[in-house]
Amino acid sequence: MVAALAVPISGAGRMGYLIEIHGTVYCPGNSNTNASGTNKVVFANAEIHVVCDGKAIDYAYTNGNGGFLFAVDYQRYTIPEILKTCKLVVISALTACPKPSPSTGHLESNLKYIGDTTVGGNLKISNIVPVGFHVVP
Repeated sequence: MVAALAVPISGAGRMGYLIEIHGTVYCPGNSNTNASGTNKVVFANAEIHVVCDGKAIDYAYTNGNGGFLFAVDYQRYTIPEILKTCKLVVISALTACPKPSPSTGHLESNLKYIGDTTVGGNLKISNIVPVGFHVVP
């Protein structure tokens, strides 16, 4: 997955800043645990929402490899706030996955911070990923 983001940087030596939530959604097996790793069938074209304090703040669709990427407004949300109040919710029906996936429910995951990446010496990206998707009936 390749994402290109244009970030204006004003003034020499100033660092831009992004918070990204990214990862891959896998189809669940026939249990409701660890849907993001043990089953290697990706959930392509799935609608996924970032939900904070019970309200969807953004949505996207996974690509053909189950990958997704959200750029979160760092002026509106801090990393601790995201980790405490936000989660990922896959809205698409689990029936879109091959059997033996559950026929009801949806996938959810809490989030974890995995560190920062500096790009080009002037853009800091804070990386947040799903802890692990699980089926919520």
